[in-house]
Amino acid sequence: MKTLLRAALVSASAAAIIAPARADQAAEAFVTGVLTEANAIFENSDAASRDASVETLVDKYVDMERVARFALGQYARQATPEQMAVYTPLFRRYATSVYQSTLENYSGQKLQVTDSIDRTERDFIVNSKVVGAKPGDQYADLVVSWRVYRKPDGAQAIVDAGAEGVWLAIEQQSQFKSVIANNGGGAKGIDALIADLKTKVGG
Repeated sequence: MKTLLRAALVSASAAAIIAPARADQAAEAFVTGVLTEANAIFENSDAASRDASVETLVDKYVDMERVARFALGQYARQATPEQMAVYTPLFRRYATSVYQSTLENYSGQKLQVTDSIDRTERDFIVNSKVVGAKPGDQYADLVVSWRVYRKPDGAQAIVDAGAEGVWLAIEQQSQFKSVIANNGGGAKGIDALIADLKTKVGG
C-alpha cells in the first residue's frame, strides 16, 4: 500500500509539473483591446502625435500608482506621504517616456495576442507577437509580454511590459533601488531619487 501511495504521489507531482499553465480569456481580451488601440498608434508617423497618443494609452490602461510603488521595492514602506505626493507624478512622466521610447521600435508593426499564463487568480502574463513577421525578420521570434493585474472588483490594468527577457518595471525597480541605496537609503535616498527623476523628466 505504501509503495502504491508513493507511486501515486510521484505521478501526481509529475503531472503538476508538466501540466500547461492555464490561460485567462478575460486577461487576453483586455490586452487585445489595448493592442487594438496601440496598433493604430503604430501606424502614425508623426512623432509628436504618436507620443501624445501613447501617453493617453498609458494613462488609460497602466496602473501607475501600483507600478510606482513597486519600483521603489522595499523603500516604498519608508517613503513619507509627502515624498510619495512628489514622486508618483514624476514617476508617471518618467515611465510614460520609457513606454514612448520602447514602443517606437514597433513603428508600422501590429501586435496580436497569442496566449497567456495564469500566475494567480489576479495576476496574468499575456503574450503577443508581431502579425505577419516572416522567418528571418527582426520581429519573427519576438514575444512582447504584458503583465495584467485584476482587482477584486474585476477591473484590469497593465502593471508591466517585457520583451526579450527584460521587464520595464523590474528594470526600473533595480535602477531606483540602486540610486536610493547609493545615497544613504531611507528618506535621504528617496529624496535623491526624486531629484534624479526631476533631472530626467525636466521638472
